[in-house]
Amino acid sequence: MKLIEHYLILYTAHKNQKIGVNIEITMSEIMDILSCSRVNARGVLHQLKELGWIQWNPGRGRGNISTINFQLSLMDGIKTYASGQLVQDFKGGMEFLHSLSIPTQIHSILGEYFKEWFGLQTEGDKEAKHILRLPIHRDLISLDPSRVFTAFEYHFVGQIYDTLLRIDFNTKQINPHLALGWDTPNDKEWTFYLRKGVRFHHGRFITAEDVIYTFQRLLDSKTSFFYWLGRYLKKVESSGDDTVIFYFNRPFPFFPNILCSHHASIVPYDVDMQQQIIGTGPFLVQSFSKEKLIMEAFDHYFKERAWLDRVEVFCLPEELQSRFLYKMMPENVDSMDVRDKPITQHIIRTQILIFQTNKPGPQQHPAFRRAIYFAIDRNMMIDELNIEDVYATDSFLTNQSKKRFPSYTLSEAREALKESGYAGETLTMLIPPNQWRKNADWIQSRCNQIGVSLKLQPLDLKKTLQKEYFRQADLILIDVSFYGDSEINLIEPFGNNSFHRQLFTLQENQQMDMYIDRFVSEKSKSKRFTIWNEFEDWFRKENLFLFLFHLKEESAYSSSLQGYKFGPFGLADFHNLWIKL
Repeated sequence: MKLIEHYLILYTAHKNQKIGVNIEITMSEIMDILSCSRVNARGVLHQLKELGWIQWNPGRGRGNISTINFQLSLMDGIKTYASGQLVQDFKGGMEFLHSLSIPTQIHSILGEYFKEWFGLQTEGDKEAKHILRLPIHRDLISLDPSRVFTAFEYHFVGQIYDTLLRIDFNTKQINPHLALGWDTPNDKEWTFYLRKGVRFHHGRFITAEDVIYTFQRLLDSKTSFFYWLGRYLKKVESSGDDTVIFYFNRPFPFFPNILCSHHASIVPYDVDMQQQIIGTGPFLVQSFSKEKLIMEAFDHYFKERAWLDRVEVFCLPEELQSRFLYKMMPENVDSMDVRDKPITQHIIRTQILIFQTNKPGPQQHPAFRRAIYFAIDRNMMIDELNIEDVYATDSFLTNQSKKRFPSYTLSEAREALKESGYAGETLTMLIPPNQWRKNADWIQSRCNQIGVSLKLQPLDLKKTLQKEYFRQADLILIDVSFYGDSEINLIEPFGNNSFHRQLFTLQENQQMDMYIDRFVSEKSKSKRFTIWNEFEDWFRKENLFLFLFHLKEESAYSSSLQGYKFGPFGLADFHNLWIKL
């Protein structure tokens, strides 16, 4: 145990005492507080006295009591501990602080300290290092491009790896990236010409072999988001080190969109992705675990080096999220000591309720799903729960949603339930951990009013890549993030073997395949969106998805940040950020 930890444990055992006041205490009491031997306790007290953190006057002889006098305030002690410990072991450090008996009045001060600890930091004097430190509220599960599940992971993959092509989310144009350009004579054969001199983080130059390996890996792994691409892609081959040719069994005009997806990021053929995280992107991974990600600027990036020297990401332990909450919202972007108007980006997430029809149970019956649809009055939920920054929807697309919906009575819901033959079984509904629990409780209550018994089970994000995990659920309440009208973000969740596809019957999956096949085969973007609207109409008709709300969130950074670009899901592209100092 570190010396500062001993000090904080001793101090909080006497938290009602003031600085500079003598406290009578026996050596036995100190041994109990520190859970150590007499010899170790004396050693700790000696070191604390040497540092000037305490005054210690040991009682000599029988009946002479010892006194301790704390010289370092509790808040200063906590800051000393946090500054030295949190970067090394954020979770352990936060758990230690959580274990201390900290007075209530310190909590708000500690919260302010963490607002300062997160955000832009500068280390060093002569060679200043610029560090962006961010909190997240979910464990990081994977940084394997083919497997990433959450929006946060997808975003970080975009900072570590590169794709052959890249979409400009402002102009919607697809541009060269790792590829200098491409040709296609008939949409069945696509030839890409690679840049020369692009290095992976482990030093080797990228070649056509890496591109071939990447796509073989996507097609071979059933957990890959693009496993379904194998229905169309016949083979990939090279013509020299810098040219890659893709052959399809039919015209595939949507292919450039797929090459912009972070799931199609190029990985090296000579690295085990389970052991190392190696890409070509502007940041390389220095440290990664489920609660911490440390990325450093890659000096040999094929485009301009990032201005930020390091990005540090920490996952707040679940029990501490409400106590030490920090988000990059407009009211607290000024951790950078600026007072100008922040840059704000609105992020839209769609909350949906999914019925698992691939599992036997009443949810397989269309009348049961219709009964739940009648029971869940979205506008009533918004009003009764006083939910802010949401609006009811019946689509993934914001421009297709309505403000008001028809209201159905509970009597109509009960009639539909009677038609389904529901026999009172208790159904399991997976719900987001910690988020929107009040929504889930409202849905549970509303279902109870029509006679449907629901058990709420928090979603374990660490198990979401396990195919069998979702088999326990009859219904799933989940948020899906889309950015603008990005077509690739729309169809990625519906590729075969995706999370959504696991929940539906073979017949329903075949129907999805029909829509996806039409979508990716259509050259015209406007016609693709017409097909997408038909796809959603089918979802609504079958009530496989119940669209609930669009959830509007704000992320904000100071306008002193220059080069700010929003990537997928409205998150910051760290590569382009720099600060006016």
